[in-house]
Amino acid sequence: MKATRRFGSQKNSLPGHGGFTVVELLAVMVMIAILAIVLLPALAGTKSDPRAFQCLNNQRQLILGWQMYAADNNDLLPANDYPYLTAYRGEPPTTQLQMRNWVVGTMASSLDANGSPNSPASAELTDPNTELSPYVKNYKVYHCPADNYINHLTDNLNLRSCSMNAAVGTCNWTHYNAPNYPLGSAVGERWLLGASYSSAETGPWLTYGKLSSFTRPGPANTWVIIDENPYSINDGSFASSAVATTGYTYIIDYPSGLHGAAGVISFADGHVIVHKWQDLRTYTPMIVPQQGGAPGTPAFHPTPDDPDCFYLASITSGPR
Repeated sequence: MKATRRFGSQKNSLPGHGGFTVVELLAVMVMIAILAIVLLPALAGTKSDPRAFQCLNNQRQLILGWQMYAADNNDLLPANDYPYLTAYRGEPPTTQLQMRNWVVGTMASSLDANGSPNSPASAELTDPNTELSPYVKNYKVYHCPADNYINHLTDNLNLRSCSMNAAVGTCNWTHYNAPNYPLGSAVGERWLLGASYSSAETGPWLTYGKLSSFTRPGPANTWVIIDENPYSINDGSFASSAVATTGYTYIIDYPSGLHGAAGVISFADGHVIVHKWQDLRTYTPMIVPQQGGAPGTPAFHPTPDDPDCFYLASITSGPR
């Protein structure tokens, strides 16, 4: 009787080490077909977004520069209290010195917002008053490649697409205008309570002025830099509530959803993620451009039981 032919077998192969039989090959093909039927619907609509990878790389450079700044400044973090509607360009040098910050300028000012190549505004992100400038040499790193929003003030792209957790950073401008804040002290409480602004230095929620101060919820679980929605971005500070309970969730500044309803977020330990938002309200502003916290508009936007607000609250700050 003829032996069953085995594909790939060799004349002198050892017993048990031959190729597949025809029946075995057919069985494998059937399994592959079944897997394709199961998986293809789940994969439909997904595709690689090279802009998300570039944005992630941009934030990786920023968070590394942020960490290096602290290492070179006795653990102190860069300032994060720039006045949100105050233009930087045109101010005298002494005033600009008081505006030193991790980034200077506001996207709510035509003097600061113009992101066209070689615009005067682009120099703001590489001048000495931008405290990350010794570590981040290219101003384009601050702009998300998926951010194609045209600022109505400049008829051009925004210079910057990212902002920093309002609970993170030190005081510079605040010190010169409210001397009870020592230079280099941690930022105030701001919007951590959610529905109201507070300039208090201390409150029920932690703020972080040193790299070593991330005790709760910990450096791996406290976000630092985020892609902000072009409709709400102004200064370099992103207002986010640390309070989230059933029926009590608020959007103050809107995150970006430009990467397929996802945005890029970096954390104090240096890791960076692309996070998928679950609720359309999170990244769809019901406001006019650049008026997320401007006078004459609601200072906060109730989005009851928004799951993304619960997530952001858990990584924005911790209780004292």
